[in-house]
Amino acid sequence: MKIDFRKIELTDLEGNKSTVDVSQKFANAIYQNTGDIGELELAREMYKNGEVELTPKQADSLKKYANLFVRAIDRLSVINALSQEE
Repeated sequence: MKIDFRKIELTDLEGNKSTVDVSQKFANAIYQNTGDIGELELAREMYKNGEVELTPKQADSLKKYANLFVRAIDRLSVINALSQEE
C-alpha cells in the first residue's frame, strides 16, 4: 500500500475533515527509536518524499511509533492510515 504522510486525514469531534503533514515528524520518531535497518530506511524515504510504499507487515510494525505523537488525534489518524486495506 502507498501512504502519503503529507496528507493524513484528521476528523474532529464535529466530523469535520482536514489533512495534516506528519511525514517529517513521524519519520523522525521512527528514525530516533528504531533498532531495525529496514525501518530506518523507510524513515529516511518518508522524510525525503512524504509518500512511501509499505507492505501490510511494514505498516503493522510502524504502528507502535504512532504512540510517540503527543496529540491523540495524530496517533489515531496515523494508525488509521496504516490500517488501510490496499
